[in-house]
Amino acid sequence: MKSAEATAVSKGIGPCVKGLYMSENIVPILLITLTIVLVVILFIVVGYIYMRLRSLEQLQADSLGPSPLAENKGGSLSGFRGKAIWDALEHPDKHPGVIDQLSSRYAFVLARHIEQVIDQGQLDRQRNRESVPESSAPIGGLRGEVQSWLPQSYVQRFYRVGAQSLTATEEELAELRSEARGLVDEILHKLNMTDQGRGIANLITSHTLDFSSQARGDEYDASEPDETQSAK
Repeated sequence: MKSAEATAVSKGIGPCVKGLYMSENIVPILLITLTIVLVVILFIVVGYIYMRLRSLEQLQADSLGPSPLAENKGGSLSGFRGKAIWDALEHPDKHPGVIDQLSSRYAFVLARHIEQVIDQGQLDRQRNRESVPESSAPIGGLRGEVQSWLPQSYVQRFYRVGAQSLTATEEELAELRSEARGLVDEILHKLNMTDQGRGIANLITSHTLDFSSQARGDEYDASEPDETQSAK
């Protein structure tokens, strides 16, 4: 009788022990799974916070304008940089010892700066956006970068010329070309650089407006079907 009861008890305890053993094995798996899920969620939250902070910092930087570091990019030219170059050339009597060297070297930098603004206008029109450059810009040359400066009124006008040139007709392009050359001549007169800058107006429009017009013409020609083939 006792042996039968013992057998029954052992039979009842067996499944309980087995179930307890299985539950003990499941607990670590559940803990590991839960830990992994929490880590993934944590990474997602941290990533979202990081991107949000970066976005807010960018918006704040845009609202404050260019940082001092951005304005200080580029080296000097004959001891002058940025707006100081413009001021020195506008008043050559203040620096008679270096003004000739400064004006002859700045002609190339000025041309590249204007071309860069026109190019930016064309590029922004392609991207269907508007972002007028700042007055200061680092301009690359044979001797390294130079911090150049243009009055914002000229920057806006050259930028507009570039933007409008992208969709201008031949007649409108001729007017934009004439406007750009007139602005260059006006700047050269202001900076007493008419001799040093002779010819750069035509060079600037050749590198920007004329080049863009030729590129558009090539694309148009390439898109047209071959008349001889269509006739066949």
